[in-house]
Amino acid sequence: MRYPGFKRLLKLAVRPRAVEQDVDEELRFHLEMRAAAHEREGLSPAEARAAAEREFGDVAGVREECVRIGHERERMMKRFLLWDALAQDVRYAVRMLRHAPGFALVAVLTLALGIGATTAIFSVVRGVLLRPLPFAEPERLVRMWQANPSQGVARGDVSPLDFADWKARQRSFEDMGTWWYVEGMSGSNLSGDGEPQRLPAAYVNDGFFSTLGVAPVLGRALLAGEHQPGHNAVVVLSHGLWQRRFGGDRAILGRTLTLDGLPITVVGVMPPGFSFPSERVDLWLSDSLIDESGIPRQRQVRWQSVVARLKPGVSLETARSEMNGVARQLAEEYPATNLQTSAVTAVPLHEAVTGDVRSGLMVLLGAVGFLLLIACVNVANLMLTRATARERELAVRAALGAGPGRLMGQLLTESLVLATLGGAAGLLLAAWGTELLLAFSVKQLPRLHEVRVDGAVLAFAMGATLFTGVLFGLLPAVRAGSPRLAPVLKAAGRGMTGTGGARLRGALVVTEVALAVVLMAGAGLAVRSLMSLLSVEPGFRAEGAVVVSFSSSPAGRPSRQYLAEVLERVREVPGVQVAGTTKNLPLEGSGEPAPLILPGQSQESAADAPRVHYLYVSNDYFRAMGIPLLRGRAFTSQDTSEMPVVMMVNDAFARRFFPGEDVLGRSIQWGQVAAPIVGVVGDVRQESLSEPAPPLVYVHVLQQSRSSVNLVVRGQGAPLQLAAAVRQAIWSVNPNQTITRITTLEEVVGGSVARPRLIAALLGLFAVLALVLGAVGIYGVLAYTVGQRQREIGVRLALGARPAEVLGMILRGGMRLAGLGVALGVAGALVLSRVMSSILYGVAPHDPLTFVAVAVVLLGVALVACLVPARRAMRVDPAVSLRAE
Repeated sequence: MRYPGFKRLLKLAVRPRAVEQDVDEELRFHLEMRAAAHEREGLSPAEARAAAEREFGDVAGVREECVRIGHERERMMKRFLLWDALAQDVRYAVRMLRHAPGFALVAVLTLALGIGATTAIFSVVRGVLLRPLPFAEPERLVRMWQANPSQGVARGDVSPLDFADWKARQRSFEDMGTWWYVEGMSGSNLSGDGEPQRLPAAYVNDGFFSTLGVAPVLGRALLAGEHQPGHNAVVVLSHGLWQRRFGGDRAILGRTLTLDGLPITVVGVMPPGFSFPSERVDLWLSDSLIDESGIPRQRQVRWQSVVARLKPGVSLETARSEMNGVARQLAEEYPATNLQTSAVTAVPLHEAVTGDVRSGLMVLLGAVGFLLLIACVNVANLMLTRATARERELAVRAALGAGPGRLMGQLLTESLVLATLGGAAGLLLAAWGTELLLAFSVKQLPRLHEVRVDGAVLAFAMGATLFTGVLFGLLPAVRAGSPRLAPVLKAAGRGMTGTGGARLRGALVVTEVALAVVLMAGAGLAVRSLMSLLSVEPGFRAEGAVVVSFSSSPAGRPSRQYLAEVLERVREVPGVQVAGTTKNLPLEGSGEPAPLILPGQSQESAADAPRVHYLYVSNDYFRAMGIPLLRGRAFTSQDTSEMPVVMMVNDAFARRFFPGEDVLGRSIQWGQVAAPIVGVVGDVRQESLSEPAPPLVYVHVLQQSRSSVNLVVRGQGAPLQLAAAVRQAIWSVNPNQTITRITTLEEVVGGSVARPRLIAALLGLFAVLALVLGAVGIYGVLAYTVGQRQREIGVRLALGARPAEVLGMILRGGMRLAGLGVALGVAGALVLSRVMSSILYGVAPHDPLTFVAVAVVLLGVALVACLVPARRAMRVDPAVSLRAE
């Protein structure tokens, strides 16, 4: 008789066998025991077997259940062994890192920099580019513009009359809406309830909110009937204004506010995440509140922005084709105004919101990705060096029975522990870095209020942590998985190492240097582009001038008269030398576009006429700005509304429209009046430093008034010291006047290059980190090589080698790696730098000066990194080496 012994019960754990085989043996054993019992009772073997099977029951069913239980036990055992091995590896990894705190600290900090910087940039990219717009079904929203193909204008505003025809004739859109909002211009003065305040306002039509698919969190949106004159005194507040100004009082609904001197009733409050068309908007008012005298409702006067929602199942291409057909119909029906605007540009709303920043953010994300790779390569080199130093330990473990998988698992676990620590530190760094990025990116990036470290960013950080752990731990783990026992154990006592590890470490250094070159080249191009921008002559003198912005639309007072009185009071302020106003400051907008009609041309020819920009300025504006008068005269205080209209132009206008002629005395048709050109001034970069000066026509604001005012004051002393006195002078005319901005012209110039400066600063920071990591990598490899070859170097010196020869040998080895890395990096940078062409100014993506400078700097840093271990090699004592031999 056979009895199950202890060893047989543990066979599965000690020596895994097929579950089915074990179950069959167990069932056979039990049947044999019962059959043997029946045989002792006198039954024949066949009868005893049949009786045993009858007593046992459903043998097949019992076998199937036992096999299922066996498989489940096997899976549980494997999971237990796996988690037990992992726990052992983690404990062992922690012990090993505690015994090497310097290595652990360097590795964790390196990974924290890479993971933290990558996560911070990703959080901004996700908030600005990847996060869907906070509207219902945002993928169906489309932004549309009128296009003028003959003049190369792809994105122009739309007149209310054209929009009405668009909406009536289209069949592709479920709804369409319009708005008017211009940064620093469209706003409303809140008074009578606390301190007077200028609030940014968007003027919308009856389809604006329904098209976006967003309902107020309190109250309602504007109704269709509330866009008619006499019924339009209603407003919707932003959630931020509701909280800041009114403390979140729910009784705000139905309350009457005084906006621009008019009683306006609050009917709704938008939800916290709604900030369209700008995160600065505090009010949404009916566009019918815009006075006809300010913006005429004429087909040639285009000022509205359009958003539309596609019908389900309608593609953007279909809608674009239909709207181009509508534009061609309008061009045929209204040739005097629409002949040239015979096309429509339509893009997804998300692309329209983020399009101008996409290139810069993707360049930053790519750059920080390179930084993360450099960090991984650096730590991989450290891990490989450490694994090489532990070859004897690993070989002994292999000799004692540890399999390749066990050794690889141990080193991979150490890598993942390091990556986890680096990821945790990197996440803290990312949270701080994100806040810092937001602070420096104000007014430079859209949707900043949607940037935050959320679940997706945390998932990205975890993924980056696992990726880095596997990436930098894979090579050392694979190399440690198959240790050559005999050579390693022999060499261990002599302090020698194999050449395979040296070659692999050298390849990692070359990779690290090449990645650093690519990153440094991108940073160099961005810095060169910024320097080119800053060297551009803007056309005015920024030093010593203060700007005070406000709106000259007081209730019951003519705007021209009010502005003239304000200017008179400001010029009387002690210390003020000159003061003038403009609607559009340089670098902040090119003015109001309109057709250029010369005397003798009919108004019907406006469709074919070139479009120029008209700027509304006061007398003394050019003196205040430091814009030179080239010919003729400037505006004077005698050029009032009672006098004939006169105009001035810039030099670009004269060169383009009157080449080789004297433009003075020529006239521009202004309504029914031919306005003579009395002066020519120097060119000014009106749109941005990167855009050439456009042809400009200057209109005296005291003859043709505008409500938006930027008052430029130049005087004695620091510019901002005049601000308080200038503000008091304005309030002496109107105590309720809201001041929307006080700044200096130097800050205006600085703000115009803030985005290129931000990109250059971040790329420069990443490049410096890459340079430091590259230098550390070269130093680490050479220092380890010198340590491993110390006895060889000592023998060389004992046999007559000069210290200079040893120095040269070490330097050649290090500079060979650096040179190869620089060559590969330059080749890669020449290819990858093309993606930066859209954000560069005045410098080519393959600028040779930048690439040469990057190569020289990196080779210089590499030389310094090589010198330290090389000088240590020179000081090796030959006597110590000979005694060891």
